[in-house]
Amino acid sequence: MNTEPVKEQVAKVARKMGELGLVSGTSGNVSARLPDGLMAITPMGKSYEAMSVEDIVVVDGDLDPMEGELMPSSESLMHVAIYAAREDVGGVVHTHAVYSSAAAAAGMAIPPIVDEMVVTLGGEVRVSEYAPPASEEVAERVCAALGNRDAALIRNHGAVAVGADPETALAASVLTERAAQIFVLSSVIGRPATLPDEVVASEAAIFEMRRAARREKMR
Repeated sequence: MNTEPVKEQVAKVARKMGELGLVSGTSGNVSARLPDGLMAITPMGKSYEAMSVEDIVVVDGDLDPMEGELMPSSESLMHVAIYAAREDVGGVVHTHAVYSSAAAAAGMAIPPIVDEMVVTLGGEVRVSEYAPPASEEVAERVCAALGNRDAALIRNHGAVAVGADPETALAASVLTERAAQIFVLSSVIGRPATLPDEVVASEAAIFEMRRAARREKMR
């Protein structure tokens, strides 16, 4: 199996995360699903702006190394858990962006305050219960917060977003941070108004149709 194209996509998204300010230093991680239960993921301790295809690690479901010389991300358990829970997911992006992290630290879910949140992310961005980083508990709790949606906040930590591949997961991460920024700033000047229930229901139905199509395509 030629894993180079997927590893290149992971490295490209990692560099973009650094350029966009979604991560700082070596924080955060990005992965892509591979056939046969494998996963390509960013390594520990590598600057995102300098990430190359040679840095990307391929591991199996038990995190045993298959390709690469570096150690896989310390949050690899979370990525494995998400792929196991969501067959419609082909890419996972974990960020430490400022506004998403602020909402996560406050334990505040981001309500559906802009239309694209529901259509693209599935609705409210929920917050996981706290668990230590890199633990099985945080993996379980992030999966619970994510549910069938495409983004969640990680309590006192950051955010995670998913998609058909790393690039679409990155787009979901960018939207999550934008929604968090709008939520935080609008909370300062007033009380954010959520979308009407009927609009949320209608747009959530569109999201579910897209997610079902994505799931079928990935089978």
